[in-house]
Amino acid sequence: MDRGVAGGRTVETVRGPVPVSELGRILPHEHVVCDLIKDRPRPDPTLDESEDAVPDLKEFKAAGGGTIIDCTNNGLGRNPGLLRSVSEQTGVHIVMGCGWYRESFYEEDMNKVSVAELTEVLLEDIRTGVHGIRPGVIGEIGADHGYLSAAEERVLRAAARAQKETGLGLVLHAVKSDVGRWQLDVLEEEGCDLRRVAVAHCDMYPYLDYHELLAKRGALVSYDRNGPRNPHQQERRIRNMVEFIRRGWASHLLISHDVCIPGDRGSAGGPGYAYVLKQVVPDLREAGVPDEVVESIMVDNPVRLLVGS
Repeated sequence: MDRGVAGGRTVETVRGPVPVSELGRILPHEHVVCDLIKDRPRPDPTLDESEDAVPDLKEFKAAGGGTIIDCTNNGLGRNPGLLRSVSEQTGVHIVMGCGWYRESFYEEDMNKVSVAELTEVLLEDIRTGVHGIRPGVIGEIGADHGYLSAAEERVLRAAARAQKETGLGLVLHAVKSDVGRWQLDVLEEEGCDLRRVAVAHCDMYPYLDYHELLAKRGALVSYDRNGPRNPHQQERRIRNMVEFIRRGWASHLLISHDVCIPGDRGSAGGPGYAYVLKQVVPDLREAGVPDEVVESIMVDNPVRLLVGS
């Protein structure tokens, strides 16, 4: 995108509005704290030691990073005051999410709440926030399985209507299936601008034709589980990103880590928040992706999610 187009715009962060020009390199899908206790099969499911995030975010900042989009919302343990404190300690801008995660994490039966009511709750959060700390993105909005339940569809429709009303970007959770295709169908029915939608966790369903289908519809395709734990999987992730770019879809690619459990901390051998800048970016360059393309992926693509083009 032309950075001049967005030059006068601001993004809502946990410390208030920040000019787009000051965001720097952006990680589009992360969590500072995250409660996955309802995901029973996971070991160590709760990322709750926020002080452990501080050194990782400082490392991200030292590596040339500027901003993270925190996709923690209702049901995942969102804590606006904590996010602001961490942002103040590290100097990293944090864009906070909102909405509801997926059905097994809902705190009430969404079948008993109308889409209009859900939309109003979401709009109120976006407009007023918590103690003045306002969301800057909607999401992550997800599905438990490879299909949308009725309750998840209601939440998704509310998110689409809030997106149209506020102009915020929208982040989806779509893992290990092509459910992102279903989600885009619903959003399209609601008149949502799919160019402002990121389909998360596409690298966990590593089928390039599916990723290309999403991109052809306008959506951003997020490879957001980058990390050192599984070298074979990471090598495949890099290969797929390079091929996705080769096919002409660099402007639709997002890259992040999705830090969401304690094992993802740098001190635990996980990626922390700096692995993308310190390892993935050099890997892409070594594979022949031009510097300006890599920089655009890290800056322009997430900016388009946040404020449009």
